Amino acid sequence: MNCFGGFLFLVRMNNMKYILLIVSLLILNGCSLATGSKNVTKIFSMEEVVAAGIKSKGDFETKFPESTDAKWGFFDGREVAILRYPTVDLANTAGKTTAIEQTEKIEVVEKNIAHGLKVEKTKCRGYKPGVGVSGRGGLKLSSSFNANNALSGVLITNKLILLETDAQEHFEAAPCVRREPMYTEFIIHGNLVIMAEPLPTEDSDGTIKFLDKMASNLK
Repeated sequence: MNCFGGFLFLVRMNNMKYILLIVSLLILNGCSLATGSKNVTKIFSMEEVVAAGIKSKGDFETKFPESTDAKWGFFDGREVAILRYPTVDLANTAGKTTAIEQTEKIEVVEKNIAHGLKVEKTKCRGYKPGVGVSGRGGLKLSSSFNANNALSGVLITNKLILLETDAQEHFEAAPCVRREPMYTEFIIHGNLVIMAEPLPTEDSDGTIKFLDKMASNLK
């Protein structure tokens, strides 16, 4: 049970002595009744973002309202995005709206589209085990593939495999089951909105923990 839940439980007991006791204990133990993470008011520069180990690889094509920078890159091996705003207030208003739009996941109603209209960066998800390369939409062998035939006319040299045109025709792209937002969760840290790509093995809480870890590198 979290701190707030425990407080409400004692309120329902309708016993003022216990309420005063729990409030005192919360204060002594540094536990806040307010939900959410610690409020950060610092204005971060892009130089500080880079110093935190976030490797910028490109800019968003979309021009997000009020933002001064909108970049995507990598941190600890997974894709992330940084939206920077002139003030903390703008990050919590315009930035929050943009983050919600860029992480919007919807039910599939047309083909395989499972993202909101304003999502710029998307990713195919929902592959079944054994489909494609590592289940991530790579190439798969067609039912007509024959290993012996495919190796005819193949030149192998220094780990480089060159296939003739007729052999390449045996490969086909795995279908995209659901095209979802690349980033599924976000946090606001000072004047920054930080979004992250989830790991296939983690839930929403796991992605948030990853974002908090990344934010802790910002000094």
